[in-house]
Amino acid sequence: MTPRWVLPVRYRGTPLLIFSSVLFAVMALCARLLAGRLSTGQVASGRFFIGLLFLAFYFPMLRRKPRFGRMHLWALRGVFGGAAVYLYFMAIDQMTVGPAVMLNASWPIYAAIIGWLFLGERVTGTLLAGLVLTTVGAGLVMWSTFSEGASLTMGLGAWAGLGSAVLGGAAVVVVRALRNESDAASVYLSFCFFGLLFSLPFALRDWRPLGWDVVLPLLGVGLTSVVAQMTFTYAFNYVTVLAGGVATQLTPVFSWVMGTALLDEAVSPLAVTGALVCMLGVLWGTGVLERMRPVSSRPTT
Repeated sequence: MTPRWVLPVRYRGTPLLIFSSVLFAVMALCARLLAGRLSTGQVASGRFFIGLLFLAFYFPMLRRKPRFGRMHLWALRGVFGGAAVYLYFMAIDQMTVGPAVMLNASWPIYAAIIGWLFLGERVTGTLLAGLVLTTVGAGLVMWSTFSEGASLTMGLGAWAGLGSAVLGGAAVVVVRALRNESDAASVYLSFCFFGLLFSLPFALRDWRPLGWDVVLPLLGVGLTSVVAQMTFTYAFNYVTVLAGGVATQLTPVFSWVMGTALLDEAVSPLAVTGALVCMLGVLWGTGVLERMRPVSSRPTT
């Protein structure tokens, strides 16, 4: 029998997270292209529906059944993740891509705090200092949305972006709690199923006509999210929550560059300053130099 190809260990952790960060940035760009053309509920529902279609073929083709693990944790992953994505798309709809993605990208700090509260993970002074910096940076990004001429919806979008970070952190902590009981596809099934249940009522309440001009961006949101989320979840089998969070800080960088270059979005100096402070807080608080090494690559005796 020909041996099945397996991805080398050195590519299973941080490199996969960096790859997923690029795809998440493309997804954010596609979502921004739909701003004002589809409601937030429609964009989120489209993402989750495409994910469920993928899984409807994935499990039969590989002759696998979902591994749920503890059902309450499996369901919580979907609820937290679905709500986080809805708020994330709301932020993208009402703000420019860069600040919205930056606020969402502060989730590793909140994941660390939530992990301390519910999983008993260690909290250090470095983490607390990182939390302070991240909070200050996020505050600067949010303050930039209240500058002269900014609308009320931009302020609401900023709060939505911050809320998506908190809920996203909670979802990642649950993923780590399930890492030995479930698999990437089963966790993604929870994310799509409960995410669709969460966002569909909002889509039906504010339904807008679907024209051909929105099909490609909506497919872009759905397809890039499938590959990015599967890769993201799989990679967390080989890295810690905090180390993974550091790698995903590339997403706002890619998103900001794409938004500026392709959508001609204005860059606020205050928002950029806040983004840099926020990223510094995440990198500092998560101990990047110690934690970037994948868990599976550590020597065994």
